[in-house]
Order: sequence, then C-alpha cells, then structure tokens
Amino acid sequence: MNSGFHQPQIRFDIRAEREEYERLFCHQARILQDRMARRSHTDRTRKPDLPEWKKLFLTQEHERRLVHQARVLGWGKEKRFYFAHIFNR
Repeated sequence: MNSGFHQPQIRFDIRAEREEYERLFCHQARILQDRMARRSHTDRTRKPDLPEWKKLFLTQEHERRLVHQARVLGWGKEKRFYFAHIFNR
C-alpha cells in the first residue's frame, strides 16, 4: 500500500478533545480539591509523608540497586582478571 494515499481510520477531533478537557477541569472532585487547597494553604499535588521504616527501606533498596549497577558496569574489568590466564598465552 502506498503511504501517500493512506487515510488514517481515526481522525483527531480538536473539538472533542477540548470538550473532554473542559469536562475534566470542571469536575466536582477537582473543584473540591481546589477548595481544600485554598482553605488549608497546601499543595494538592503533595504526597503524604512516609513513615520512618519505609524511608529506611527505600534508601537501602536504592543502595542495593546502585551496588548492582556498579557490579554490572564493572564486569568488563573483572573479566580481565578472571580470564587472565587465557589472555596471557
């Protein structure tokens, strides 16, 4: 099939897109969130605080991931020492 003559089956409708965004913008949940944010002077996108055990767990997980990545990236150098007897022939 020639791509120059291809007609897409689904056409983008800018009016439907705008109506969808306006409907979401005027949704009651958003209005309630905005009202709560104005009254409490907080950011409505702010995440709740994490408990101490979860912060500790996440930092340990991050450290484990970094060590693993360092091992993977350093595997080329380690391989030289493991197989040094083969390369020195």
